[in-house]
Amino acid sequence: MKNLSVLLSFYLMSIAFLSQAQSSLYATSDPAIRMMQRYNIRQGAFSTDLYSDIRPYYRYQSGDWLKEFEKQDIGLSSVDRFNIEYMRADNLTWTDENAEDAQKPVFRYFYRSKANLYQANVKDLNLYVNPALYVSAGYTDASDEMPYRNTRAVIIRGDIAGKVGFYSRITENQMELVPHLYDFYRYWGSYPGAHLTKPYGVNGVDFFQAQGYFTFNATPYINFQFGQDRNFIGSGLRSLLLSDFATDYLFLKINTRIWRFNYMNLFARLTDRYGYRFSGDKSKPYPAKYLAAHYLSINILKNLRIGLFESVTFHDNNHDGRGFDLNYLNPIIFYRSVEHQLGDPDKVMVGLNLDYLPVKNVQLYAQLMFNEFRIHDLIEGNGSYANKYGYQLGAKYVDIFGVSNLDLQLEYNRVRPYSYTHYTMDGEDYPVNSYSHYNQPLAHPLGANFSEFIIRIEAQPYKRFTSGLEVVYADYGADSSNSNWGHNIFLDYRDYEREYDNVVGQGVSTDLLIAQIWFSYQFRHNLFADLDIRYRDLNSEMDERDLSELYIGASIRLNFGRELWNF
Repeated sequence: MKNLSVLLSFYLMSIAFLSQAQSSLYATSDPAIRMMQRYNIRQGAFSTDLYSDIRPYYRYQSGDWLKEFEKQDIGLSSVDRFNIEYMRADNLTWTDENAEDAQKPVFRYFYRSKANLYQANVKDLNLYVNPALYVSAGYTDASDEMPYRNTRAVIIRGDIAGKVGFYSRITENQMELVPHLYDFYRYWGSYPGAHLTKPYGVNGVDFFQAQGYFTFNATPYINFQFGQDRNFIGSGLRSLLLSDFATDYLFLKINTRIWRFNYMNLFARLTDRYGYRFSGDKSKPYPAKYLAAHYLSINILKNLRIGLFESVTFHDNNHDGRGFDLNYLNPIIFYRSVEHQLGDPDKVMVGLNLDYLPVKNVQLYAQLMFNEFRIHDLIEGNGSYANKYGYQLGAKYVDIFGVSNLDLQLEYNRVRPYSYTHYTMDGEDYPVNSYSHYNQPLAHPLGANFSEFIIRIEAQPYKRFTSGLEVVYADYGADSSNSNWGHNIFLDYRDYEREYDNVVGQGVSTDLLIAQIWFSYQFRHNLFADLDIRYRDLNSEMDERDLSELYIGASIRLNFGRELWNF
């Protein structure tokens, strides 16, 4: 992969001068993404400027979409106009907003625009530098320690001559964790969304993280992004295809957008830590594995969009320095064909994503994922362990019953046992090709063998004030220390408990309830004060696994999206 990265870097630099208008991207948790999603629903039609089923969004494409949106007459409230002004100010260079929109800069050079601490808008360079902060503290009845978070960051973004976009975020983090997050870290040796972590305090973690990338357009239709970040496919709160739950990874993304088509190729270098986590030899580097994925999004009608997904995860299963197999760089052919040609037992997954706008202010969405299936077993409905698939059904309703900026989202997810797993091959001590990165799932945080229902209500009654309620209920079958019922995606799926009659929820019956309510006030652009009340209750058939947690806390966020409990 090292040699491939060098070649790709030279390739990107060599054709950069051909690029068209280019920018960085929004973070997947940026508040502007939620705003764009809800206003796209209010439009009643899917845009060809912004394919909202692929996150994060390019800033220049978001700017094009916003300009078209503002031309439409859909009856905006004062809160809506405030949000649109927020999006314009947050995306300078790519909107018609004045590059220096602050009424009174600080010491002449700082906050000349209300969204950016420092900026330089000169010939051939747009540069924006911002600090970021996320500090929180609270109370939990499940621990004697006070949970808190102390995250500081620097964010640098911009473009060179409007042709090459760049982005970098560097963060330093110290956290005292609530019990269920600390249990995850203690067992898996990783913290969700983070790389290498060190113990901190009593039940805490300390970690440093750096994300960054370059982007450019080779033609007006083909875009390249190369760097370290995360990706998300779908319109839901969860994704069964590719989510942003796991930490960031090195990747090359090629995006082709023309007419009603948006075609994404993703090639990534992932890290497998499962074997390292449980082995006694800590002198070796973490094993590498790789991901190659295609996703084709098509606006069939103005209110109907369909997406076709395919991915393969693979590693050096011949132990001969295979690295990234160049055969998987083929941008079009089905990966199953390549896999069979190579004679390699790599892990292929296919999926379908649907979005539909049936009536005003309503969006329906769905996903279907297949890891593996046997058609005759599917027809017979015999519950074969080899039938590994899942689906998602969801709905969004914005401005409920005509109440401005009161939104409802409902979502149901169900994944069969042994999905996302792989099997142990010759010369290995454990399965490597599970759909994961750094001991964190690449899709749903619960892994497999679960059903889940989510309800989320969000309100913005005043310009600067927002609140929300989210309830998650999940029913899953866990694995005991000596069993494999299909929940743990890192276990060998051929080490099953039974070949047939496998059902969702089999194993150690577990119920999970998460309820959370939050209130947020925006003092100035991207500076928020939050109040959070969260309750999590895990009820297991094995009593020693039961855990109930109540958390009440407050936080200050600057240039960070909100973090919620989601597993």
